[in-house]
Amino acid sequence: MKKTIWLVAAILLAACTATPPPIPSLNPEQAAALLQFNPKAANWLTYVKKQNPACGYKLDLPEQSSHPAEIDIDHVVSCGGAASPKEFDASVIFVYDKAAGKWTVDRFSN
Repeated sequence: MKKTIWLVAAILLAACTATPPPIPSLNPEQAAALLQFNPKAANWLTYVKKQNPACGYKLDLPEQSSHPAEIDIDHVVSCGGAASPKEFDASVIFVYDKAAGKWTVDRFSN
């Protein structure tokens, strides 16, 4: 009888335990802000804009219904609405920091 009570109590406890919230989606505004405050990304954009003022970051984020913890984006520079020349190309990896509860730039490369 005691085993049954403990089993029922364990099941109830497991059922009442809150599941951790899913990783929130990264939206384009958040991603742009993260690049703006990343020193390497900000310096790269300054350099690119000196060469071609029509260039800027264009972040085509993937669909995130699976709540990924990492988002890798290639070809983040666009010039006048078209793909950037190869010498301006860059990529970024965004990672969700569960401890801090926010997205961060893990790696920016040009």
